Amino acid sequence: MLRHLRTVVWVTSAALALGTVAACATSRPRQRPVEGGAVDAGAGSLASVRKQFEGTWNLVSADLVSPAGERMTVRASAVLIYDAYGNLSMKGAYDDPAATAEQKAALNVACRAVIDTQRQVLRMQDVQQPDAPSAQLPTAMAANRERAYAFEGDLLILTVKDSAGRVTAVNTWRKQAR
Repeated sequence: MLRHLRTVVWVTSAALALGTVAACATSRPRQRPVEGGAVDAGAGSLASVRKQFEGTWNLVSADLVSPAGERMTVRASAVLIYDAYGNLSMKGAYDDPAATAEQKAALNVACRAVIDTQRQVLRMQDVQQPDAPSAQLPTAMAANRERAYAFEGDLLILTVKDSAGRVTAVNTWRKQAR
């Protein structure tokens, strides 16, 4: 009896496997790809946001935010350039003689900008200081710092956050006319 049951199980398993393989063999492959919405189209798409960033921006205002949340405007001038390949460079100077070396270094950097359109943040990667290649990067340029971005007409507002998510600076930039 047990021997007969084993034979029935093996024959049934083989028949099911053969039926499955035969069914797959007769199906035809898709003649065209599955259509979906364009990933790089529309107002919030990566291509659209990159196009908005692309160009030369002049610093309008630079505010530092203390741990207590108080904003202090810093006198500075700077130019930010974002190209079509995702490269970002910033060159500037503080007009305030009390500016620290770290603050001065933070205004002269070159990096690759990675944009996250879902969270509306910009991350700086491969940050370098062209004027002082061997100098240590300021903590404000740390890879774990995110810069939330917002566009308001010809203005770009970058809100710098530390690794805990606390706002440390707010910089407003105006796009230069081409």
